[in-house]
Amino acid sequence: MSRRLAVRSPSDPLPWAFGVVIAALVVIGATTLVVRASVTEDSAHAAIEGTTLVGDATAVQLEAATRPAEATVRGVAGVVGLDPSALDDPARMLDELGGLMDGQPNIAAISIVAEDGSEVEMDRRKPGFVFRTVAADGTVEVTVLDETLEPVETRGDAPARARPERAWLDEARSSTEVVWTGPEHLSAVGRTVVHASMAAWGASGAGVAVVSVRLDAEVFSRLLSSSSAVSYGEASVVGEDGTVLAGEAGLAFPDDAVTEQASEGVVAVGDVVTYQRPVSGSLPWTLTVVVDGDDVLPAIASLDRTMLLYSVVIVVVTLLMSLLLWALRRPAGEVSARARTDALTGLSNRHHFEVRGNDVLQAALRRGAGVVVAVFDLDNFKSVNDGAGHEQGDDALRAVADGLARAAGPRDVVGRLGGDEFAAVLWLGADEDAADAVERLRASAHLTLARAVGSRFDVGVSAGWVDTSAGEFRLPTLVRAADDALVAGKRGEKGLAYEGMHI
Repeated sequence: MSRRLAVRSPSDPLPWAFGVVIAALVVIGATTLVVRASVTEDSAHAAIEGTTLVGDATAVQLEAATRPAEATVRGVAGVVGLDPSALDDPARMLDELGGLMDGQPNIAAISIVAEDGSEVEMDRRKPGFVFRTVAADGTVEVTVLDETLEPVETRGDAPARARPERAWLDEARSSTEVVWTGPEHLSAVGRTVVHASMAAWGASGAGVAVVSVRLDAEVFSRLLSSSSAVSYGEASVVGEDGTVLAGEAGLAFPDDAVTEQASEGVVAVGDVVTYQRPVSGSLPWTLTVVVDGDDVLPAIASLDRTMLLYSVVIVVVTLLMSLLLWALRRPAGEVSARARTDALTGLSNRHHFEVRGNDVLQAALRRGAGVVVAVFDLDNFKSVNDGAGHEQGDDALRAVADGLARAAGPRDVVGRLGGDEFAAVLWLGADEDAADAVERLRASAHLTLARAVGSRFDVGVSAGWVDTSAGEFRLPTLVRAADDALVAGKRGEKGLAYEGMHI
């Protein structure tokens, strides 16, 4: 099994890629002609289509604005679930939460509520942050930090406070997915927020805490004000209780409106075109877009000529693309071989692992932080392929990838190097032990692998690792050292994480 980081030259995919691109361009051209005919026959229908297109595009933008918060809550829940003792280490939690909030200005706060009632919270307060811990008995300790996360004031043994009612806590406690609630207006800080919450589950399957990320609703107001929906008319986002999250208040269907299903929601046509739809299946908010027909239809009147011109352009582009693809067939094959994602597992492939891993190492070098590089290998994996077939073997590889990804932090890089070999570049937090970080990933991968293959096969996961404490920050050198440690360690006993020689 080769453990070099060099990327093999793939077979040239140009023949099928060439056909796919040409077919796609032809489909686009044909679709353009169909749309042109439809617009010419029924401008009112085009107005509805235009409005729903604007609304759907705006909904996609709104949903995309929530993804950083979802990624953050998943990452924190994964860290807490795999190591619940982190909640007892305020310095570590301050470092973890502070690093996440420092790079994401739209996150207003991150809260973690443990099953025993203790809490950890990082709150954004101008001009800096407030870090708060609450013991199980209600005793509060508060640390005020400036914008660089340096402590300004610490108030210990603060008086016990009443626990506020939090709707998100009960909803998220039994969920394995991110639960969105709100909006909620925080009068104390003059801010409206929405909650992305998720339960953190321990290795035994028991819930250990609930993690909540409060996203500042101002991000939706800014997005809506610059969207195409506002360019053509008015728009609003409203919560389940009628609270306006962003945009204009009072937007709704007219009392006498006749509605019909359109795209992802309902539309009504009158003096204005009103389109209403859920923002997404997971977000409990309603988007309403109102467009004046007089503003839309004049633009549609000239669309016929535009679409005709567009059809001509498609034909010309098809010919040019054919010539260009033929001339660049070898460079195109090389570029396609460097796709970032491993097709089987969804992790970074070799090339992307190299790029991202080097980025993390260089960033750590600049900031004086520590990094550990680990290589993981499946024990007795051949028995799965031989005994249950390659499809079961693929399931096992996907399970290991899932376990590694779940245990990794938001700044870590995990990739599949090939076969049953994986690697990770892990950013070490303040006072975080390199051996513990590697074992966290190895144990998570072992657990998901065991669940995937059952008790029929005696399989496991071994790891070799080396950190940057000796001053080596070159990824290929570190990977080789970790791989040597893995090979040497497995000669004695499998299913462990083996420390390599410091370089």
